[in-house]
Amino acid sequence: MRFLKRLLAFFASLFSGQETEHSEPLIPKIDPEKLKKKLDLQRIAKEQGAKGIPRSSDTQLTASEHAVRAELGRMREQTVKYGEQRNKQIQNRLDSIDITSEINRAIELGNEFIRTSDHHLTREDARIKDVGADTKIKFQILSDFRNKNGLPNTPAKCPTSGSKFLKIMLVLVCCVLEGALNATFFGSGLEGGLLSGFMMAFMLSSFNVIICFIAGYGFRYKNHIRSTRRLWGWFSFCLAITVMLMLGVLISYFRYVLTAYDDGSQNAFPLVWQSFLAGVFPVQDFESLILFFGTILFGFIALWDGYSFTDRYPGYATIWGQYAEAHRNYIKLIEWLRDKLENEKSEVLKKIDNGVQVAKKEIERFKFNMSQKSIVKKQVSETLVMADETLQSLTRYYQNANSMARPKDAPPPDYFDHPVTFGILEMPDFCTQTDEARLHAQEYLLKDMVAQVEPIRSRIQSSFNKQYDQLQPLQDLV
Repeated sequence: MRFLKRLLAFFASLFSGQETEHSEPLIPKIDPEKLKKKLDLQRIAKEQGAKGIPRSSDTQLTASEHAVRAELGRMREQTVKYGEQRNKQIQNRLDSIDITSEINRAIELGNEFIRTSDHHLTREDARIKDVGADTKIKFQILSDFRNKNGLPNTPAKCPTSGSKFLKIMLVLVCCVLEGALNATFFGSGLEGGLLSGFMMAFMLSSFNVIICFIAGYGFRYKNHIRSTRRLWGWFSFCLAITVMLMLGVLISYFRYVLTAYDDGSQNAFPLVWQSFLAGVFPVQDFESLILFFGTILFGFIALWDGYSFTDRYPGYATIWGQYAEAHRNYIKLIEWLRDKLENEKSEVLKKIDNGVQVAKKEIERFKFNMSQKSIVKKQVSETLVMADETLQSLTRYYQNANSMARPKDAPPPDYFDHPVTFGILEMPDFCTQTDEARLHAQEYLLKDMVAQVEPIRSRIQSSFNKQYDQLQPLQDLV
């Protein structure tokens, strides 16, 4: 358990955010009462006093007095050694703190962004020019097409994959609905029943819807600037109307013959031809009327679906699509470079801000270590004073006890009247005058660094704006 506690304490000290003193300082703790008991001063003083020791003429300290001074002297030397070690550690940390590198790094980051952004643009310059040139060529083709065909400067109606899918699905739905409608009214008259009727009805409705859809797609040519193309567009429209009417009549004839010959044993096609040659009018009831106008309705839906499938001016969607794709590629490239520059700028500004925070923390660390030096100086001084006072106290305690136990004819020696002292001990230099001067210099550097942050930011932003302006998209081509 003790090993685990020490291990945890070690890791805690590694990840601690601030320097702290050792949990068990090396500086000794002086306890006069413990020393009395340890050296057994009272007993020895009485025994030696009763024997007249030391003699009245003695000038040297007794062994007990020497023991007190030696024990306290050892603590005193240990205190000074502790002060020297701690002072050296603190001074090394103070000497290692210098925010000049952070300032130079912040300045260099500003220059680095300018170099990096120039590098990105230089590296992509050929690609930008190629994509931009391709976009300009496509735009020139688009402009020539507009001028040649008298079109306004508006985007073409280019269907998306989703809209194309929906329009094609609408064609299929029309085929199914019209086939179901036709089969419902005349499928029961066929020999195969509703299934055979639906198959025939689906083929007729598919022919109607698909032809009308294709004709609607060709009907867009009515908007063409050339008269021959416009004629082709109206021809497509007339074709769609003709197909609708013919299929409407044909389906009505089917309805007529299947109701006239309800046994379903004869082939319907010859009967339809015979009825047509006989001049029979096929729309003779309400159901025939529904079949006829249903064919017309689904034909018109397919016609409109084909007409609105893409831009109503033939060829415009293709030309516009080519330009739009080239322009989109150009914009993607520009946006990619912009994002890269923006990320570079944000990263550099973040590093500069972090550098300022690191510098501030270094100043705080400097102040903390200076205060630690003062604390250690106070600890050492107090311990040394305590050692002196304890020496006087314990030796006086021994001498008093010795004097009281001495015979009347054996007065105490004269040196009892003089205090026992330690030898001269060189104190560590805890002077902070040089450190204070360095602290002022570091604080001045920090102030200068903070003052330079905004100019560096402005220079980075100015460079970013300059590069950003070079990446302006082809606004005149939009």
